[in-house]
Amino acid sequence: MKKRNTSIVFAVFIFSCASLYGQSFLSAGASLGGGTIKGNSPAQTSYTSSVFIETEMPFVRDASLRISFLYAADINSILPDNRIIYTPSIKGISLKTIVRQPLQDKFYLEEGIGILLLNDRTFSDTNVLDFGAAASFLGGIDFRNEINVKGFRFGAGVEYGLTFTNTLAGYISFHLQGEYCF
Repeated sequence: MKKRNTSIVFAVFIFSCASLYGQSFLSAGASLGGGTIKGNSPAQTSYTSSVFIETEMPFVRDASLRISFLYAADINSILPDNRIIYTPSIKGISLKTIVRQPLQDKFYLEEGIGILLLNDRTFSDTNVLDFGAAASFLGGIDFRNEINVKGFRFGAGVEYGLTFTNTLAGYISFHLQGEYCF
């Protein structure tokens, strides 16, 4: 039931942003990296992956709105010859405001801040939803030009998420990110 509700909210967000406010900018991307996760435990080394969709914010010129899904799990779960019975992990959804500053030539900086909902599964008997905040910073290269606004952007960045309820789950992700602008 939760997966279905999340899918419905995600679909409504994507289709309403472009049609209701007439945005001309829409992008989708993914990131992959490593970092740490924690719940009511010491931080554990993890791998992280994320997918996101971004669109212009209505009535705000220089910022965009990004909804993303994050999954992070213990790094030992992907190593060969492991005998782990349970894999600590977290899953989350964030809604962030993203601001970009162009630098020299095709380089840019990107900052984001927003709200976060994490599902803490760091222990086998823990399955708790926590609410908090997420912040990110990225430096990248924009392969688009002034004539063609469609194209790719790549970068390297860091994201930090911390919750304020229940188990105080959190994560740090150092990642590479790819994005395609439609």
